[in-house]
Amino acid sequence: MARVKIEIRPLTIQMDGPLVLGTGFRRGLIHRTVERDADGFACIPASSLKGRVRRACEQLAKDVGLRVCHAPRPSGMCSAHKQACLVCRVFGAPGRGSNLRWQDARLPEVYRSAFKAIREAQFYARTQVQLSRALGTSAPERLFTSEFTVEDLHFASSITGWLEITPIAGDELTGGYEILLLIAGLRLINTIGGAASRGAGWISLTLPEKVRIGDMEVHWKKILENVELLRWYQEEKSYDN
Repeated sequence: MARVKIEIRPLTIQMDGPLVLGTGFRRGLIHRTVERDADGFACIPASSLKGRVRRACEQLAKDVGLRVCHAPRPSGMCSAHKQACLVCRVFGAPGRGSNLRWQDARLPEVYRSAFKAIREAQFYARTQVQLSRALGTSAPERLFTSEFTVEDLHFASSITGWLEITPIAGDELTGGYEILLLIAGLRLINTIGGAASRGAGWISLTLPEKVRIGDMEVHWKKILENVELLRWYQEEKSYDN
């Protein structure tokens, strides 16, 4: 295995509607408030983006028959296990940190300038009623107010750091199974945050044309040409051992 430097920059997230990514705290009459950065602008925390991509990677790995641990429960994850699953090799686990740094997805300068004078213009409130899925009717005494961003914002993020890669059929030119899984997971996500059933959180994520892997720049489409080979990861690891 080789340890290589990775750079995926920029990741552009185009909202196809409003964003509802709650802080878990209320403010005044608003029960669910949207995440803000230190300057008061809407943002998507790195942990939320990473968690969403991890779930997509877990589903893909399961679909091709790979062993996947039971995140997010620490007792069910790989931790410091010598043979960590492919997902934990990319994203880390308790006792097994990841050397990839995910940046918060922030509004670009053109949006920050537009909202600088009135930051609250980024948001609006909507009062809703909780629905009972069992009965198909509104639940009694379940009125709440959520905060949404205005529609069609876009955000920019990046992923940089180091990965230990397992070459695909001995070829390190496309970054190995770890990069393949990460790129595939990024291409799979189409929602982030909550209220997707109400039309919020739908996104289009755009990768940079080329991904830096060590000293090389590789087109992400070239990496995904090997996606059918993901199923052979465990056999390749067994062969290496």
